[in-house]
Amino acid sequence: MVQERCPNCFEPGYRGGSCGRCGFQASYDKRSVRALPAGVVLKRRYYLGRLLGEGGFGITYKAYDLQGGRLCAVKEYAPAGMTLRGADKRKLVLSSREKQEPYRAGLRRFMEEAQILSRLERIPAVVDITDSFQENDTAYFVMEFLDGADLRQIVKASKMRLPAEEITDIILQVAVAMDIIHTRTKIIHRDITPDNIYITRDKKVKLIDFGSAKQTVTGYEGGLSVVLKPKFAPPEQFSSRMIQGSYTDVYALAGTYYYALTGRMLPAAPDRLSGANYVPLKQMNLGIPDSVSDAVDRALALNVNQRTQTMQEFIQGIAGGLQKRPIQAPQPCIQITAGPEAGKRWPIPSGVPVSLGRGAAAQLQMHQPEDVSRIHCQITWLPEKRKFRIQDLSTYGTFYQGRRLNKGTLYDVAPPAKLMLASPLCVIELGLY
Repeated sequence: MVQERCPNCFEPGYRGGSCGRCGFQASYDKRSVRALPAGVVLKRRYYLGRLLGEGGFGITYKAYDLQGGRLCAVKEYAPAGMTLRGADKRKLVLSSREKQEPYRAGLRRFMEEAQILSRLERIPAVVDITDSFQENDTAYFVMEFLDGADLRQIVKASKMRLPAEEITDIILQVAVAMDIIHTRTKIIHRDITPDNIYITRDKKVKLIDFGSAKQTVTGYEGGLSVVLKPKFAPPEQFSSRMIQGSYTDVYALAGTYYYALTGRMLPAAPDRLSGANYVPLKQMNLGIPDSVSDAVDRALALNVNQRTQTMQEFIQGIAGGLQKRPIQAPQPCIQITAGPEAGKRWPIPSGVPVSLGRGAAAQLQMHQPEDVSRIHCQITWLPEKRKFRIQDLSTYGTFYQGRRLNKGTLYDVAPPAKLMLASPLCVIELGLY
C-alpha cells in the first residue's frame, strides 16, 4: 500500500487535508467530479496529486513518479459531456451509446499527441513526454512537470510592458524549436498561442499542447479539422479544405509575439478579411525597429503567398534589431530538482570527470541527507557522444529510470536524464541549459 502523500510536494505524512511541510490545504485543490481523486496510483507508478488543468478533452494532474523519484505531470483523456466516472471513481464510462464513435475518435487523436511528442524528444523548448499507457478504459501520457506560468499569465500580471529583448528571446526559442520540427518531422503545431508557451521559474521556455498538431508533406491538401483559437489562427485554419503548412505556425507565432509586446490581440482573421486591422508595432512607440515591425507584418499577411513561409525567415526578420546578446549554445549542467537545494545548478566542463557528493572531498558539494555519500558519484560530459557518463561510488546507490546502477560501472545516458541519489529526497537532472 502506498503511503499517503501531500498532493503538492508529495512528502509522506499528509494528514487531515493539510501538509506541515509545504502548507498545502485540500481546499486549494478545486477538482470537479470528472477528475480522479488525489492519491490514485496509475500503472503502479504515478501517484496523482493536485489538479493542474481541466479542459474539454483532457485533465492534467501534478504527479510523482514513485519509480523514478521525480515530479511529473500526467494528462488524462476525459472528454467532457461524453464520459462519467464509474462507481469505483476511476474508470471512465460513456454517458450514452451514441458517444462511442466520437469518444474513440478523440482517443485516437489523444494518442497521436503522445506519439508526436515522443518523436520531438530532446528538441529545445518542447515539453518532454516520458511515458504513455492505457488504463481505466482511457489513455494517459506522462510529461515533465513545469513549474512557472504561461506567457499570457505573465503578460497579464505585468504592470508594465515586458522588455522587448526578453519577449524576443522567448519567441526566438519557440521559433528555433518549431523550425527544427518543421524541417525534421514536417509536423505543424496549429495551436501556437500565449497560453501554450510556458516559462518556468528557472527561465526555461517550453512549447506545450500538441493536441492539434498534424504531419504534412509540403502542406496538407485538405481534410484537416477546424481546430483553432480565433485571435491567433490564420485564414487557412478556418476551413477544412485550405492547405496548411509551416506558414500557418509562422502566423500564429507572429500574433503571439505581437500580443506579448503590446498586450493587445489581433483581430480574428475573418474580421481582418472584412476590413478590420491592427496597429503596426512601429507606430506604437515601443522602441521596436522598423525592420522588426515589417518582419512581423510579413508574417501576419492574410494571403499565404505573401506571408513569411518558414520559421527560419521569421527568425532572421526579428532577431537582428532587438537582441542585445547572442543566443548561446546550451551548456552541460547538473541541477538538483528535488531536496533542500532544489534549483541549484553547476555547469561542468567537457571530457573531465566531476565528483558529486556530501563531503568536502567532492568537487561539487551538496548539503543533502546523510544517505548521500561523501563522494556519491562521478559524472562526465562526453561532447563527441553528446551523452553524460555516470559512475556510482556510493553506499546507498544511484538510481536511473527506477533501476539501481551497479557500483563502479560506467553508464552513458542522453540528456535530459534524472538520477535519484540514495532516496527521493535528492534528485538531480543532467541536461543542457
